[in-house]
Amino acid sequence: MASDSKTIASHQAPAPAPPQADREDRSDSNDCHFATSEAPPRTSRPADDPVVADSTLPPRADEYPAGVNQQPGAAGSQVDSRGSEPTAVGWRGFRQFWDTRRTPAFLVSLIVHTTLLLLLALLTVNRRIGVYRAFDFRAANAQTDRTDPLPQMLLATGQTPPPPAARQEPNVERPANSPASAAVPLSELLIVKATQPSHSSASGSLDRVLEATSSSLTASFASTGVDGRTPEQRRDLARAHGGTLESEQAVERALDWLAAHQLPSGGWSLVHDGGECRGRCKNNGTKGRFAPAATGLSLLAFLGAGYTHQDGKHRETVRQGVYFLLQILEETPNGGSYLHQSDRGMYNHGIATFALCEAYQLTGDQDLKRPAQQAIDFIVSSQNHRGGWGYLPKQPGDLTLSGWQIMALKSAWAAGLDVPASTILRIDPFLDSQQVESGVYFGYGRPGRSPTCTAIGLLVRLFRGMSHTDPRALEGAQFLRKMGRSNGDAYFNYYATLYLFHIGGTIWDTWNPEMRDHLVRTQATSGHEAGSWYFENPYGKEGGRVYTTAMCAMTLEVYYRFAPIYQQADISFEL
Repeated sequence: MASDSKTIASHQAPAPAPPQADREDRSDSNDCHFATSEAPPRTSRPADDPVVADSTLPPRADEYPAGVNQQPGAAGSQVDSRGSEPTAVGWRGFRQFWDTRRTPAFLVSLIVHTTLLLLLALLTVNRRIGVYRAFDFRAANAQTDRTDPLPQMLLATGQTPPPPAARQEPNVERPANSPASAAVPLSELLIVKATQPSHSSASGSLDRVLEATSSSLTASFASTGVDGRTPEQRRDLARAHGGTLESEQAVERALDWLAAHQLPSGGWSLVHDGGECRGRCKNNGTKGRFAPAATGLSLLAFLGAGYTHQDGKHRETVRQGVYFLLQILEETPNGGSYLHQSDRGMYNHGIATFALCEAYQLTGDQDLKRPAQQAIDFIVSSQNHRGGWGYLPKQPGDLTLSGWQIMALKSAWAAGLDVPASTILRIDPFLDSQQVESGVYFGYGRPGRSPTCTAIGLLVRLFRGMSHTDPRALEGAQFLRKMGRSNGDAYFNYYATLYLFHIGGTIWDTWNPEMRDHLVRTQATSGHEAGSWYFENPYGKEGGRVYTTAMCAMTLEVYYRFAPIYQQADISFEL
């Protein structure tokens, strides 16, 4: 043991550190260093050699080969016999315990590393559990519906934030007046409550349309009845709203002229000098394929005065005209078409459909219901994705073409035909795209200040529910009033007169006598042209005497053609 005491004492003395080249880099998390040179092999002990107390002690200093220095350590530490860093004295008893039992080194390493891995796994799982608690699915949904940020995640402490506020699910109950069965009236099916959110994909599209529009919140049209077209009502309403005996006589002469220029087929053509006329009336219109439009305009003039295929002195004329429209209606996968192979076919279709729907609305003749519905279906399928109608189906629209389609839709809706709510609702964003920022003036195919398009746009706004006392409606009326009636543009005169009639008041009282007397004064009174009108302008040249006469007659029928909207101010916009 004296020898052992000297050995321990000698290890306690400081010694110079081994050169850097003689040591390996750190490769263990316990900061243990291993010598770069291997210790010489120990002398094998016989298997039957008794274990002595100092058999596990490190070799003496003279056992190290020359050039290998003893490694210094703290007081009370020793150099391991395998060349390891000095360890604490308490470690010596532990090494004695393992060496005594000849425990394999790989087993020691396995136990140590397994313990470390278990400790690391516990720490990692603890952290991950905290993360998953913070980012659950409900929190992800709430993030899209809240404007205030979620509480900050306190991952460092392992705490999770309070659960997000419960998401308020929208009310999914069907509106009281939504389609629930075939027994619900059509007028109720077309009403879309703006306060009731919809949850189908199609209804979601309609909600976006409702956000875009600035006019109406229901898929309906203002109620403008046609009951005033009976002979008794017609006389009284004309007198009440500013008509005169002269204006009514002018209407009758115009209808007589149109009846005299009806073709043997029952229709009308913009080229009117054939047949009975034999060229006695000048000013033919275009030779294009516009028979449906010419027939539709002529029929609208008769229907506007209360003459149908069932009643009145022009019953046979109207019957033949309606029959002509039924004969030329072309069935397609998208409905009944009046395009008539024209490159501006939607003029044909809109005007002819308008006349067919009015004939059905006035008479309720069931023989007209199916073809009228087919023609409306074609308008629905032809609507551009921006809400308007162009020369041909699906083309970008303008207000002149779209105005005829909308008038046909309005007449069909009033008659109880099926008009999809989405078609009506898309009219509003289309109007938005044609108006200037003030919402008063409209352009042709784009925002502008066209007098004719302004009259059409504002009239459609009224039909879509805008009040006749709306500041935009009144400013537009003042604009048209200052423009004054046109000396020759029958298209502008018709739409401006119809719009101002629905505004009423002093503006109408000023406009009406000027417009009325101008038409009475300019109507032809001699020869075969007697009862007709013609004005030299682009529209007049295109449509000729048939078009101009029909438009002027409808302008003078304004007093009873539709019940004025201002008289319906306190009535719900439903039929």
